[in-house]
Amino acid sequence: MNDNKPPIDWSDLLVGFGAGLSSALLFAASTRGTGLAMALAYVCVLPLLIGAIGFSALAAAVGAVAGAGILVFVGDPLLAAAFFLGFGLPGLLLALLARFTRRRRAPDLPPEITPLPSRLSPGVLLAGAVALATFSAWGLAGALIWSEGGFDAALDAALREYGPAIDSALSRFGTMAPGLDLGLVKAIVVLSFPAAVAASQTLLLTFNLWLAARAVEISGRLDRDWPSLPEATVLPRALGAAFVVAIGLCFVNQPVAVFAGAFAAASGVALALQGLACAHALTRDHSNRGAVLAALYAMVMVGLVIAPPILVLLSLFGLAESAFNLRARKARAKTNPKIIETGDNDGSDSA
Repeated sequence: MNDNKPPIDWSDLLVGFGAGLSSALLFAASTRGTGLAMALAYVCVLPLLIGAIGFSALAAAVGAVAGAGILVFVGDPLLAAAFFLGFGLPGLLLALLARFTRRRRAPDLPPEITPLPSRLSPGVLLAGAVALATFSAWGLAGALIWSEGGFDAALDAALREYGPAIDSALSRFGTMAPGLDLGLVKAIVVLSFPAAVAASQTLLLTFNLWLAARAVEISGRLDRDWPSLPEATVLPRALGAAFVVAIGLCFVNQPVAVFAGAFAAASGVALALQGLACAHALTRDHSNRGAVLAALYAMVMVGLVIAPPILVLLSLFGLAESAFNLRARKARAKTNPKIIETGDNDGSDSA
């Protein structure tokens, strides 16, 4: 009998369970079709993340499963599957990554062996969000291809389902550019659906993880110091290389482009967030930092609302940071400034 086993904290279990259940109910409410309901869809995973990070990950998982079960019996089984596979499971896995602790140094190791960091960095968590969002988009595309019996049949089914809405949105472009092949544009829009899902899922998971961690930190239940995100948000360098490869694969053929484009979109969002962090770090000592960051965020908002290609520039900046370590170079230059020789001061230059 182990007397050192800590007692069960039932309050943590209840809060975690309620958080997972609340996420399922928020997701169900987000399907109403109103503006408020659509806003709820962006934060439906937030209670689950708070419960899993700050209270009990196991209880939050049980609550999410219970919520999905309720949706099966009182709603639509497809709705329950959409919640659990699209929001519940990615949220739980991301929360487990946030709680992950590396094995600490054993007491019998010599002191010159430096232990690994005790927690995963924000950049690794961001890369985890990319992986989860990519797998969600791949699962969506793969399920459609499997259900329709092939890629071409799935593309035709998607064109039949969403073609009329796309036609109405593209109708004005026919008069503006008479030579434009609207059929090709419509096919490109449909083929880019998985990429749009991956990009939005990456942003959604990252934003909700930041909100959840902040809420847990304010409540005093975050078991780590809050990191300096401008300096700590460092993506694995392999992600930047994989992003470049995925962009190249988008030009192979349509099936490969669908899956490669999903990863490229998700990793592009992560690189853009790293670019924002890099801009915060590089401008920290500048007198006009506020104006520069305000202009940068104005560009981001324009990109999100009007012209998404603008965000490609920010992704390229994040890619440059991965390749050249701009923040590390600035830190080294600040801690080890170059000594400029001005002469030996032997009095030869005196009047």
